[in-house]
Amino acid sequence: MNKYSQVKTWCAIFFLLCSLFINGQEKTIPTDTLSNIRLREVIVTATQPNTPGTSSVIGQDAIRHIQATDLSDLSQLLPGVLTRNPDLNTPAVFTIRSATYENATNALGTAILVDGIRMNNNMNMQQMGLEGQSSLFNSSVLSGFDIRSLSPASIESVEVIRGIPSARYGDTTSGVVLVNSKAGLQPYTVGLRFTATEKLASISKGMAIGNHGGILHLGADYALSAQDPRIPEQAFQRLGIQIAHSKDFPTASLRFNLRGYWMRDKGGYGHNSVDGEFQKAFNRGLSFSANGQWNLNKSWISNLEYRTGLTYGYQKNESSTYYSGTQQVTTYTRQPGEQAGIFLAPNYFSHLSVEGKPIYADMSLTANLRNTLYNNVYNHFLLGMEISTEGNRGEGIVFDPLQPPLEMIQVRSRSFRSIPFVNHYTTLAEDKVSFHMGKMRTELQAGLRITQLQTKALHYTPAVDPRINLKQILVEQNKDAMLKHLSIRAGWGLMHKMPILTYLYPDKSYTDKNCFTYNDMENGERLTVMHTFATGRTFNPKLCLPVNQKLELGLNLQIGQVEADIVWFREHLRNGFSTSEQVEPFTYRRYDPLFNKGEHPELTSDGVINNGQPLPYTTYTTFATYTSPDNGIEQLKQGIEYTFDMGHWDLLHTSLFISGSYLNLHEKNTALSARYPQIEVNGKPYPYVGIYETNSFAANLKVWQQFSTRFQFITQLPRIGLITTLTLQAVWMDKQRRGMESNYNNPVYLIDDNGNRIDGDPMTDTEHQKRINPVYYMDSEGVQHLFTPEMANDKRFADLVLTTGTPTAFLTDSFGPYFLLNLRVTKEIGRYVSVAFCANNFTQSNPKKYTCSTQQYTIQNPGLYYGAEIAIRF
Repeated sequence: MNKYSQVKTWCAIFFLLCSLFINGQEKTIPTDTLSNIRLREVIVTATQPNTPGTSSVIGQDAIRHIQATDLSDLSQLLPGVLTRNPDLNTPAVFTIRSATYENATNALGTAILVDGIRMNNNMNMQQMGLEGQSSLFNSSVLSGFDIRSLSPASIESVEVIRGIPSARYGDTTSGVVLVNSKAGLQPYTVGLRFTATEKLASISKGMAIGNHGGILHLGADYALSAQDPRIPEQAFQRLGIQIAHSKDFPTASLRFNLRGYWMRDKGGYGHNSVDGEFQKAFNRGLSFSANGQWNLNKSWISNLEYRTGLTYGYQKNESSTYYSGTQQVTTYTRQPGEQAGIFLAPNYFSHLSVEGKPIYADMSLTANLRNTLYNNVYNHFLLGMEISTEGNRGEGIVFDPLQPPLEMIQVRSRSFRSIPFVNHYTTLAEDKVSFHMGKMRTELQAGLRITQLQTKALHYTPAVDPRINLKQILVEQNKDAMLKHLSIRAGWGLMHKMPILTYLYPDKSYTDKNCFTYNDMENGERLTVMHTFATGRTFNPKLCLPVNQKLELGLNLQIGQVEADIVWFREHLRNGFSTSEQVEPFTYRRYDPLFNKGEHPELTSDGVINNGQPLPYTTYTTFATYTSPDNGIEQLKQGIEYTFDMGHWDLLHTSLFISGSYLNLHEKNTALSARYPQIEVNGKPYPYVGIYETNSFAANLKVWQQFSTRFQFITQLPRIGLITTLTLQAVWMDKQRRGMESNYNNPVYLIDDNGNRIDGDPMTDTEHQKRINPVYYMDSEGVQHLFTPEMANDKRFADLVLTTGTPTAFLTDSFGPYFLLNLRVTKEIGRYVSVAFCANNFTQSNPKKYTCSTQQYTIQNPGLYYGAEIAIRF
């Protein structure tokens, strides 16, 4: 942080505290009426519920006060999560205990349930095969569910389970996000929000139906976002609806929830694009859930919970690209061997469409027994079963093979309808016991979840997830005591992630080689011959289920007004999903070229002939490279999360809430991946392929260390209906580095200017080039051999040795402390109107830090962001 930013930051804190002191108000009697904010103080932070596990609950008041644009914005209330500015123009996912928002492994393992039904991304196939996974515009494939579809205006509360969840929740490795939609009686509520880049509107109403306890809740919302006003055609739009109905009967209850959304992303190619070029992403979804409870009140069963749900989506990515000056040939055949190819037009528009229709349905039945075993032993036992199915009925990848996108050459169209559905069958049991021993109380929750995955692709053994949470309350006294509460808790559990369709059913890979081309435009004679190699080995028969082992220890205490919650955690994820490059050798013929005009080449079953004579050819051996799903990701993370509620300062009408975390995360990719040098030796394709345990930068490890604290000064003046929150975010430590940890005794080594191997530590050396050898190499016969250190000096294998590119690649990027200030203000005007204002980094603190590994400067903290909101209730 530069000196000017520091002055602005501390001056802002000083003047705010002075204004709070001068304008102090008397405290009024609190009430629980949500519509009358003037008579109470509200909770605008995430709170730890009174449960054995570790979780955070974010209520309606906190959601309104933070002024979120999508669900991911609410994660900034969790301990250790840093501020980021909303951006509806980019897919958003939810991560838990992650060093970055973009960690795909963490996001994929985060389960999001809305009103009991899972918002599933397992069926998302919006990509151009595994090789083109990042080529489509604004797709969250291979990551978490795109939560831009969930408007905060329709959410009543959110619970984020960061620790070990109940056995009720499965198909997760990171954690669980439970979203409860608005329901119940509510006046007409209209909300309008404006920022520099976004416009949002919402309306909702909850009303009684008849005289028998039925309640109907209706809601709708709209969002428009354009990050760059100079390019208005690049915009995001969202339209959402919600219908909820609840009905209570004498011995039962029933809830219905219907939620729908329509989203459209439009992306341009800039001011230099050709008219007619575009890229769009459409995403529409409809979810229905019904749940309830039947109270039996028998000695062997207390009640029966029932739930069913269905989600249906429509995803479509479209693009139109203009290509000029192309002199390429291609083929769209699926048959192996030699086929006549296609001459692409020199100038053309190419239209690409990828359409998916993901479907997910589930139902569950859970029996509960609540009873008192002894005078002071209370028991809650549940036994349940779940059935779910998921698939994709979309049209898939469609393009004109005569006018293909250049990135789609060697890729074929594919219908997703041919992919079979995947079924899950789950049984679960859990027991929660609470008992007293003197003045102490013990709470124990132990459960077991068993899931059988049924798929035509693979046959898995059942995934078994045992989980246990224990809480020991040591002290629990009245309000007059100094030590009011002291408890410790511990948890352990296993959590499995189910596979996604893209990994279960990858498409075949096609490698096309140009064997012969003759193009005599004057005489109308043209022929191109392509050799196609097709392989179905993209499917990995050894694909495993990722599993995360979680362990945590927690402490909760309250001394006077100060309440603290501290938890240490350790998580070890194994077999995380990844991709790896594989190779297969194949042979093809390269025919001698024809240079004279007036020739008449033809393709026959025996090869290419010219004027009735066979054309000479040479047989070459090369390698087909393709992408296959793998289980290479291993994550080991541990850290501490803490929250301190420092109590209320009556004179200033202000409370201080401190939260933060220390996180140490190691992510390693252990999958072996092949790389084929695209070079020729003596006019022939290179005869070897290297097989490595690193990426192209000679690294397979990423390490993050992050220590941050958030200080929230919350001032509430109920008499005038004003709430302000000034948040100081302090990042004390921010370190990251790349590294290499070999499982095959194949470390990175140093070389001098002459290419000779020298001694030294490659992780800290900044003067010499770093290299790494392949673990194995494959010859043209497809035989895999061990690569020895002596081969690195052999000219035949020299092109298989990788370098880091820069001598500083493995240095640790360590950024010193840096800070920012955020402000939230909510003001009630009369009984029906409230206005709110938000500003992120309003002092514009953006320190420039030097990145040692790349020898460049980077800017810390998000830029200035501000907005205003008005809500009308009538």
